[in-house]
Amino acid sequence: MIDYLRDLQADLKRFRTKLPKPKTKAVRGKQLLYEMQHMVDGYFRVCRPKMAEYGADDVDLRALDGEMHLILENSHKQVLASVHDRVLKAAIAATMPLEHTLVAANGPMDRSADLNPVDERILATLASIVPSARSAYAQAMVDLQQETRLSWRGPATDLREALRETLDHLAPDAAVKGAPNYAQEPGTNGPTMKQKVRYILSQRGRGSSQTAPAENAVKAVDELLGGFVRSVYTRSSVSTHTNSTRDEALKVRSFVRVALCELLEIHT
Repeated sequence: MIDYLRDLQADLKRFRTKLPKPKTKAVRGKQLLYEMQHMVDGYFRVCRPKMAEYGADDVDLRALDGEMHLILENSHKQVLASVHDRVLKAAIAATMPLEHTLVAANGPMDRSADLNPVDERILATLASIVPSARSAYAQAMVDLQQETRLSWRGPATDLREALRETLDHLAPDAAVKGAPNYAQEPGTNGPTMKQKVRYILSQRGRGSSQTAPAENAVKAVDELLGGFVRSVYTRSSVSTHTNSTRDEALKVRSFVRVALCELLEIHT
């Protein structure tokens, strides 16, 4: 695993040496900028998920994530070589604590070897656009492999959070509110998840009949999560509660999977 990080460090150092001199010049070389973009893509699609697998969490990765986003942003505009150099240097520095974390790791965190191929594609896609949603979804997948837990609300809540963060990324509140025919639903403080789904898919040219499956899926997720809270007070025994809510958590997984496949354009 450490090889992925060291390859990234080598790329970051190589790019520093390829910057034009003097560094007061703007970087205009299309090939160099393309290589930077390719490196960032590889980081979010391959390197970052691997580091997360071996124990690096979102807090550990936050600094490097930020620098990689800056590298990508700078690669799409004319920026002085000195600016590129400063960000590349900061990215190298951000890899150092991660190297210690990964060297100390005894092996990958517990992950099920028989992950659904659809879940693997969801995780890979989320890693490149909403890393925190990817972490929540991955944690839920691990938890749902267990046969017994004192409570199943954790994985169900993680699944809903992965869905919510994906929707917030793809459909910011301001954009949804500015859409034609938007009307805030009674008792809410902003766009609902269902409205965000409709906004995203309508932006892709989908009609109401085509958005219905995903809208119904997110509605079912909210209803099932509400059921978790009510069940604490209506079920007479812990064993009955935990056994039945595992089935409900699995239902949440199914509905979240349907919604994310549609939102992330993953064709099963």
